[in-house]
Amino acid sequence: MSNKQDELPALRLLLAQRKLYSRAKRWSFLRWIGFSTIGVAAPILTVITPNASVGVGALAGVWIFLSRTWCSSVEQGLAAKAADIQEQFDQMVFGMPEQVTRVPGASMEEISGLVGEDDSVLVQVEEERLKGWYPFDSRLDGAVAIAIAQRANAAYAERLLNANANLWLATTLLWSGAAVLVSLIVGLTLPAFLLGVALPLLPALLDVWEQYRSTKHAGDVRRSMADDIERFVREQAERQLAPEDLLLWQDQLYELRRRSPQIPNLVYKRARNRNERAMNAAAAELAGAALRRPPGGGTSSGGH
Repeated sequence: MSNKQDELPALRLLLAQRKLYSRAKRWSFLRWIGFSTIGVAAPILTVITPNASVGVGALAGVWIFLSRTWCSSVEQGLAAKAADIQEQFDQMVFGMPEQVTRVPGASMEEISGLVGEDDSVLVQVEEERLKGWYPFDSRLDGAVAIAIAQRANAAYAERLLNANANLWLATTLLWSGAAVLVSLIVGLTLPAFLLGVALPLLPALLDVWEQYRSTKHAGDVRRSMADDIERFVREQAERQLAPEDLLLWQDQLYELRRRSPQIPNLVYKRARNRNERAMNAAAAELAGAALRRPPGGGTSSGGH
């Protein structure tokens, strides 16, 4: 499995899913720009042109409608296809059967169009640092190897999602505080504040708050999954890992990838080295625990 994940067919899938996720993030960023513009422009326009307060409020309503319908739909469609490609990668590396047809799915033609010619794939792979995607231990193989890889993926994503949730929470608090502070400094009347500041900001702040809640929830679900897998690997003497366990966790991973909020590339890149060190250390410790199990307990083949 360790070698298979670095072979060209697998790397093509990794590169394709990375590109699709990047496209989904652009639509998420577009929504972010809209909210930011409303948050900054609303108080300023209200101060400069009090009569524009009603128009600003209406514009905020239109944007929140487009953001939650059109922009969100495109973003989720791209993320779902990226999740399907990542599922194909996992099935190839783990040797898992395809359980159901994923909808929406990515065709071979789409994948080829995303990654380009084979000669350029390895160059792009090096730039994106996609080799060694899962931290496999060469001493271990089989069911436990897959389980630890699945746990590593869930735990890595949980750290990213929590970092992103903190960013959304900070943004919500900053916007709210800045809007109130500016209004107090310029001495806005209550009607002007409600129409020109609160009305445009409330829908945007509501969406930002929902982003925080959904991101935090997605991280919590992944942490629960990672803890379940860890407990199962450590306690294999009680019950042997079965293929059904791995397939269940794999299906959960797919659904989480498909529906989770997008992580901005800035957050991902800033935390990448730290998160990879933590992931590799945890995987090595869990693999060591699997190796230290007394003979005769658990599976005959274990590991990450």
